[in-house]
Amino acid sequence: MRNNRKGFTLIEMLVVIAVIGILSAAVLTALGPSRAKAKDTRIISGLNQVRALAETLYDGDYDAVVVTQTDIAKVATDITNNQGTLTINVATDKLSYAAYSNLVSGGFYCVDSAGTAKTEAATPGIGAVCP
Repeated sequence: MRNNRKGFTLIEMLVVIAVIGILSAAVLTALGPSRAKAKDTRIISGLNQVRALAETLYDGDYDAVVVTQTDIAKVATDITNNQGTLTINVATDKLSYAAYSNLVSGGFYCVDSAGTAKTEAATPGIGAVCP
């Protein structure tokens, strides 16, 4: 007698599910560094927006360049949502500032009123310029 069965056996289905599980685990593991890089890019973009806002709105008098200022607060929220922390240091004469945040992949990114924008290994500190 010839056996005309249609479909798959339970063993065949379990093997397919196991192979799909192994492949998906490998793909998800490989995506980890890409996610950190994407968050770093959002943080860097946010800091560049802070610099643009400070230069456009306050041009030379940086007394109001603070994290709680309305426009900057929106950018600070986005930086925080991407695991960064926005810090703004304004000089005592209010003529210069530096803004920086930690990056997910390590280090800090700093922008200042002199036009400097760079990555630092250590905290830029309390100065109003990027070191």
